[in-house]
Amino acid sequence: MFYQILKDKFDLLYKVIPKLDLLQGFAMDVDQVVYENFDDTLLYCYHVAGVVGAMMATIMGVQDRAIIDRAVDLGIAFQLTNISRDVMEDAADGRVYLPASWLREAGAPTDPAQFPGNEEAVFTVVSRMLREADRYYASSLFGISRLPFRCAWAIAAARSVYGAIGKVVVARGAGAWRQRAGLSSLQKLGRLFSSLFTALSAKSLGRLRRAPAREGLWTLT
Repeated sequence: MFYQILKDKFDLLYKVIPKLDLLQGFAMDVDQVVYENFDDTLLYCYHVAGVVGAMMATIMGVQDRAIIDRAVDLGIAFQLTNISRDVMEDAADGRVYLPASWLREAGAPTDPAQFPGNEEAVFTVVSRMLREADRYYASSLFGISRLPFRCAWAIAAARSVYGAIGKVVVARGAGAWRQRAGLSSLQKLGRLFSSLFTALSAKSLGRLRRAPAREGLWTLT
């Protein structure tokens, strides 16, 4: 019985997500792919985090592809936040996930070795990327309404915490990377409780609302 349930879950998962998509994310890191434009960065975010969102939604019982897209949106938003928070750590390892075209537009170097000393220009790109992340966070909220309540609360809490980390980065400006952006335990606890109301609202009023458009957001074809 348990085996059949598990098999059904994975069969559904493989219908939605190509089997090697997650592994391609690891390959992109190993190959040190250059992310020339924002679509390239979004593709990376999908492979390393959007796929995970889709997997989790499927395991939580979601079968509607439109709702799985919202789970992918949240994974992408999480990864955009991670990239923004860890820009200088990644640069120290020779890795750049910011779009090279955006860096050039901002007058920032594309060579990660030159990021230190050019924090103002790099922050211009990071703040732009976090504005894009907000669009994915907003889109993901509708998907929470279609999850079982306990799952909805947990995902709403993670969404709230990660979204707040992005706000910390923005608030610090060019000094964002002097100390790793994060929340205190008390702040996380507050987010956990406030997310209870987010989940309750999503599961009640949210189910009565029409799905907001995902126009312009990255979508797996």
